[in-house]
Amino acid sequence: MRVRNLGHLRKTGSFAIVHLTIAVSIGYLLTGSLVLAGLISFVEPVLNTAAHAMFDQWWSRRHGDEPAFRKTAMFAVIHFVNAVVVVWAVTGSFVLAGALALVEPLANAAALHAFDRWWARAKREASSVGVSLPA
Repeated sequence: MRVRNLGHLRKTGSFAIVHLTIAVSIGYLLTGSLVLAGLISFVEPVLNTAAHAMFDQWWSRRHGDEPAFRKTAMFAVIHFVNAVVVVWAVTGSFVLAGALALVEPLANAAALHAFDRWWARAKREASSVGVSLPA
């Protein structure tokens, strides 16, 4: 299998680093522990990936593979609940769990917007000097 769009992988990998940095930073700010912040930042995505796989399979059997806003909304709730459960399990605090489950996705959404703008500008600047940046 050949990778066709290495630029997209670079962009995705770069944002993964930004996302993880934000997740660990907010976790640290709320818990005061780098160990807890790191644990939350690694366990929660693993749990949500497994939950998504099961949910997507269930949804496809029941409703087919067409994208649907209802499917997205339902998984958003599952994602939020998983985040709260993971943070609560690690910290024992529903207040911290709720705060982290709300603040971290909002911070990452803002970061994604800024990152996309930066990536597009870097791509334009590279092309203006004759360098080809992949997607």
